[in-house]
Amino acid sequence: MIQRVMLFAGTTEGRLLCEFLAETKITACVCVTTSYGEQLLPSGNHMEICTGSLDRAQMEEKMQSFGPRLVIDATHPYAKLATENIRNACGSLNIPYLRVIRESCGKEKNRAVTATDEKETVTPGKTDVAENPAAQEEIGLPTEADSMEAAAKLLEKMEGNILVTTGSKELEILRSLPGFSQRVFARILPQPEMVRKCIDMGLSGRHLICMQGPFSEEMNYVMLRETQAAILLTKESGAAGGFPEKLRAAKRAGAAVVVVKRPVEEKGCSVEEAKALLLNGGQNTVQNIGPEGRQSISILGIGMGAGGCMTEGAKTLLSRAGLVAGAGRLLASCNLTAGRKDGREVLAAWEPDIICRAIRESGEAEVAVLMSGDSGFYSGTKKLLQALELYREQMKGRREVTIHVEPGISSLSYFASRLQISWEDAKIVSCHGKKENLLAAVSAHRKTFVLTEGQTGEICARLTAAGLGDTMVYEGTNLSGPEESIRKYPAREYHGEGKGGLTVLFLINEGRGRFPTAGIPEECFIRGRVPMTKSEVRSVILSKLSVKEDDIIYDLGAGTGSVSVELALAAGKGQVYAVECDPEGIELIRRNGEKFGCHNLTAVEGMAPQVLEGLPAPDAVFIGGTKGRLSGILEALRQKKKPMRICMSAVTLETVSEALRCAEGFHLQNADACQIAVTRLQPAGGLHMLKAQNPIFLIWGDLAE
Repeated sequence: MIQRVMLFAGTTEGRLLCEFLAETKITACVCVTTSYGEQLLPSGNHMEICTGSLDRAQMEEKMQSFGPRLVIDATHPYAKLATENIRNACGSLNIPYLRVIRESCGKEKNRAVTATDEKETVTPGKTDVAENPAAQEEIGLPTEADSMEAAAKLLEKMEGNILVTTGSKELEILRSLPGFSQRVFARILPQPEMVRKCIDMGLSGRHLICMQGPFSEEMNYVMLRETQAAILLTKESGAAGGFPEKLRAAKRAGAAVVVVKRPVEEKGCSVEEAKALLLNGGQNTVQNIGPEGRQSISILGIGMGAGGCMTEGAKTLLSRAGLVAGAGRLLASCNLTAGRKDGREVLAAWEPDIICRAIRESGEAEVAVLMSGDSGFYSGTKKLLQALELYREQMKGRREVTIHVEPGISSLSYFASRLQISWEDAKIVSCHGKKENLLAAVSAHRKTFVLTEGQTGEICARLTAAGLGDTMVYEGTNLSGPEESIRKYPAREYHGEGKGGLTVLFLINEGRGRFPTAGIPEECFIRGRVPMTKSEVRSVILSKLSVKEDDIIYDLGAGTGSVSVELALAAGKGQVYAVECDPEGIELIRRNGEKFGCHNLTAVEGMAPQVLEGLPAPDAVFIGGTKGRLSGILEALRQKKKPMRICMSAVTLETVSEALRCAEGFHLQNADACQIAVTRLQPAGGLHMLKAQNPIFLIWGDLAE
């Protein structure tokens, strides 16, 4: 048997447990908030009663002075802040904590419209129902509200007297109702301070019913009849709070019911389970939540911004959170402002380090971090998760930290649904803080979805200049909001008359596939007197370099930039540095890069290896010309101290010999070589013959770190 217990009561469950503690002579400290609650408790030599509201610090002080072996939380299911403070205080002092929960009456709510009383049913008279005839027909299942504030908004739209059974603490929220002092009848505890509070709000006389519950169905029914109440406002207080009796009484009286839902679905045990635990000493039953308690962190994708875009799961997690963090725009979309209000801290921040510091310092048991759109679609979730994982590691042994990611509706899925088109085959491009090869994406795909930073005009101009002016542009601005705007036009007809704001684009190119994925024909490039690598050879070079979309690549001896362009198109999310010593070649590289929309292509004028010093370490390197400096170039690359793939081209046998010697000297792994001899068809009069091109050698391998 546990010999020393602190019990937070103030409910039927708390009173029953207090009686059990007195019967079993377990030394206990019982905490209640009101003197009236104290009067309902038994007394005894083993019982200390503490009366008055306690904050977390006061709870910790009381626990330290009393020294309980177990703390039992039997507070009201709606006392969210009290439960949070008790749990955190236990965690801080490393005291086992047990939550006693009141069973929900969800099934009773659903049965309310069909439940019948074994007694004679009283037929409602005219005063038993709301005066609105349409409302009479709709009386049935209770209307649920997430909070008292939400209930007040519902009541603003309803007519008739209201019997309020939610207590005196939250009556202030209802004062804005039309005819408050005439329509509202408040049932409160018979305590002088509560009566004075109600009188100050304008309720007095027969508008105050001062009685201790719970009440029978008959008593509830009589009160509804006497007050001529068309509406019953109640909390989902469970069987112990007389909730089923209220519903049945309202059904008989023909009164509509507005139910304030419980703030959170809790885990815990029943009164009987708590008694058994006290008797068996709590072995293997009470969980220790750690010196600083549990902490649940939820990253919420909140959709486009309008409330209707947030999933029910996200709404629930947000409503539970004691700390909410997010960018100012996201907070505003959830009707939140920075600061502390009603026991909740709201932080306007998006930086992971600031958010993690706030989570650590707050100690809140439930935290929500807001992300725009979907949490897994171009959001800050990835970086935040990395920071939170580090935070969880740091808190091991002190806090039990859990991390949850709640998906949301992305701008892509929302916009596609508004356009009534599918998006599984769309190429996705983000222009947020980076330059991606948009023209290459549009050229190769029928559908391209673009996250913009407001540069719609620039995008349309680039499309038009690249010969893609017929691409159909669907422009979505301020999606889901009251200022939502969707426009459609060909890229060449953009005039900039759209609304400002957050903008996404769907680009439909029916003339896609203008260029092959590799081996672009020579005639497509801007040419000068600088030699150009043939298209067939370029295809093999890309194959041997195994280019990935986010690679950093060097093209040394880039010439006209034909290889550079193909590398840039293949590494659309990477960066290509085209090194060339001929000024004419540098100009051609820049012009060809612009023609193909390669914003990830940088022309570097100079001679390798000297110009390589300031460049970032590459993943792949093509060496097309060295001017006899191959060994120095390979040494400079080795000094980058990063594994990389290398492909070298050679036309003369001497260059081939040098390349093979260097491949061996620098210990290239997986080294190999081939000769490419291209023969093309050429008309000769009315006939055709084959014309051979100069053979080219390729030598490739992996340079180790």
